[in-house]
Amino acid sequence: MIKGLGELDYELWSAITRLYSRDPLRHCYLMYDLLYELEATEAYFLLEKGEIKGYVLVWRGGSRPGIHVWGSSPQLARLVPLESRAVVQVYSEQLVESILARAGEGAEVKWYLDMVVGEDSFRPYPGVEAVRLAPAHAEHLSRLSMEWAEPLSLEEARRLLGKWRWYGVFREDELVSVAAAYLRLPEVWVIGGVYTRTALRGRGYAKAVTTAITRDAVGSGARALLHVAEDNEPAKRVYTALGYRRVARRPWVFLE
Repeated sequence: MIKGLGELDYELWSAITRLYSRDPLRHCYLMYDLLYELEATEAYFLLEKGEIKGYVLVWRGGSRPGIHVWGSSPQLARLVPLESRAVVQVYSEQLVESILARAGEGAEVKWYLDMVVGEDSFRPYPGVEAVRLAPAHAEHLSRLSMEWAEPLSLEEARRLLGKWRWYGVFREDELVSVAAAYLRLPEVWVIGGVYTRTALRGRGYAKAVTTAITRDAVGSGARALLHVAEDNEPAKRVYTALGYRRVARRPWVFLE
């Protein structure tokens, strides 16, 4: 049986909470989006005997639709909306070919690692100060983002600084490195947006900002989770040095 959010009732919500409690790392996006991003979220659940066997989660609250496909049933691949510029995180590798077949030319698969650290294994990086950012730093963040594939307008930078928790490193009153937590639940924080100005890499700034946001995460009692492209060796070295360890390797499908 397939149920959508329009059919969300006590039975379905109970199944969702059971699923999340068994594996918060895997299902944190599902729980967070249903709790805090419901207006931007669409979801379909494959149910068997009252338990969730798979789901397609669609979030349209950013510049790109974010889609999560959990489970192995071929039905799930057929439920994935083929939206322009969507990023589809696939949790069962066997569904990738079905999604690609529907998407046609232009879809690209990249492999990402999920890396996690907890309070017991966290190794903070000393020596470089990172400061907590606020909406007042929007102009700094917008300028830094000019190096990104999708730069932030001043308005968007201000909105994200108010919504997410950010840390940054400044040099000569210029923001040169940032990291953020864009999902915060009692059990899991998801870390992202880690970026250092190209000309200033190799000075420990990425370690400093990632240390700052990770310290907040593990200090709250949560584990910190981040995603890194498998071929991004410099980033993997940064995270490994801080105590992050690989817990999963998954395909992401990027749609045109």
